[in-house]
Amino acid sequence: MSDGKRLNNNSAMVGSTMATQLSAHASPLIDWPSQRVPTPDQPRLFINGRFLVQQVTGVQRVAREITTEIDRMLENGKLCADITLLVPPGPWVQRLSLNRIRVETIGRFRGLLWEQVALAGHVKGGTLLCLGNSAPARALLDPKTRVAVMIHDVSFLDYPGAYKFLYRLGHRLMLPLLMRRARAILTVSETERARLERLVPESAPRITVAPNGGWSADEAAPGPAAGAEPALPPPGYGLYVGSLSHRKNFGRTLAAAIRLAREDGLHFVFVGAAGKVLREPRREVPADVADRIHFVGQVNDPARLSRIYRDARVLLFPSLYEACPLPPVEAPHFGCPAVVSNIPAMWERCGRGATYCDPTSVESILRAMREVLGDSPKREQAIAAGHDMARERRWSEQAATLCAAVLG
Repeated sequence: MSDGKRLNNNSAMVGSTMATQLSAHASPLIDWPSQRVPTPDQPRLFINGRFLVQQVTGVQRVAREITTEIDRMLENGKLCADITLLVPPGPWVQRLSLNRIRVETIGRFRGLLWEQVALAGHVKGGTLLCLGNSAPARALLDPKTRVAVMIHDVSFLDYPGAYKFLYRLGHRLMLPLLMRRARAILTVSETERARLERLVPESAPRITVAPNGGWSADEAAPGPAAGAEPALPPPGYGLYVGSLSHRKNFGRTLAAAIRLAREDGLHFVFVGAAGKVLREPRREVPADVADRIHFVGQVNDPARLSRIYRDARVLLFPSLYEACPLPPVEAPHFGCPAVVSNIPAMWERCGRGATYCDPTSVESILRAMREVLGDSPKREQAIAAGHDMARERRWSEQAATLCAAVLG
């Protein structure tokens, strides 16, 4: 299926730092809650903590923010439940500070084997919350265990060529089980809800939409750069943040960055990587602009990411398929206007807070970028509208909606 046809299908659908070496036994980055004896009338919730040992993409960021907000709800008396975060052994990649949620390291395995074997054996009699597109099959099939799962998107169905074979196979096998056996299904946009309902119509009553928040107020503030970080160009560069993937439109994003470097003298920074599950895209950069195209790799440290956003002139995010992306909301928080793809999910996410382009046309991408690159009233309007939009995207609202669906 061509990119244009996929985008049309999406419209019809809506009509609608660095890796911190930290284990659960190393305490500098986590405040451990005091031991509490749960009362019999409190619901028991187990959170799948696999996200803490994975490379940080949007899925892992969302899981961290939701967990943090649930802990805050417990602390503020807005939620009464006995909650345990179950994590695999090994180093954590994200920082996390919890005051009320207990943290327990279980099992000997990591990855998918940990989730399917170790995790399933520790959640009987309670509710298991899985925030990353998968859940243990044994728990799903156990009538005594309630499973709630967040399905962020099903892009592997529309863009199979962007993913490696084993990832596609695993999720094709897992998705029907999730859709039919999970007691509660969370997703992040009305766009994606419509997609899921078309796949399995009988799942509709169990699907709840809980949109993602934006930049978290308790993220680390920008500070001085660490010496080991790859060098960045001076402030005022173009920026892309996200996986280097076909479904993210990496090829056209790179083509636009090369044109801007050559024709406008703009430096352009790419933050992100292909990771283990994505097919590595080609990224050939002509020699005449090689000094102005910068690939800095994956950035897991929020403080460093905030510096990158703060110093960028404009974010380019012309993705072909999205559900509820983070960068187009995070960048405007720092006064960096966003140019995004004109697809339904992006309008649902950004509204009037972004500048839109046709993601299948490099010329359209360039026109939209140049609208907000120079000093002009259009740029000032884009910055103001983006800031207003970013302030309205709150993790607390997502966590409250999720808890009502899972524990209500």
